[in-house]
Amino acid sequence: MRKFLILSLMLIILACGGKKQIKQPSLEYLYTTEAFKVVDEIRLSYQNKDNAGIRKNCSEAAYREIIASIKPFDKVELEFTPVLVEMEGDGMRLYVSWNGKWSYLGKDMEERGLASFFLRGNPLKVEKILRGNPFKYPD
Repeated sequence: MRKFLILSLMLIILACGGKKQIKQPSLEYLYTTEAFKVVDEIRLSYQNKDNAGIRKNCSEAAYREIIASIKPFDKVELEFTPVLVEMEGDGMRLYVSWNGKWSYLGKDMEERGLASFFLRGNPLKVEKILRGNPFKYPD
């Protein structure tokens, strides 16, 4: 019985003692996390009414489009949830589900939708909002 215990203990130690390989994240995963980080920084800048933060993460055309669509608000709570990423040639489409609550002049408004952002470049920047612009509310 004692030999069996020693043999079992040695097998367990040998099984647990090997080097573990750490799997490196794929290139697609890295691009996806970077894309969502860029879009989330735009969201935070929008909430804080920080146009410089929006400009930093957008192309000039996308920046103008976002700024032109912004309506006045007193307070906003906007949440983004990534849904899907599609790689397209030299860019990518990021689909984001969003929920927003806007307050303006004592009135509250809620909206939700699915936005599609086209990002490209190094570092990634939003080139265009293809659908569901969450920055155009409250109506």
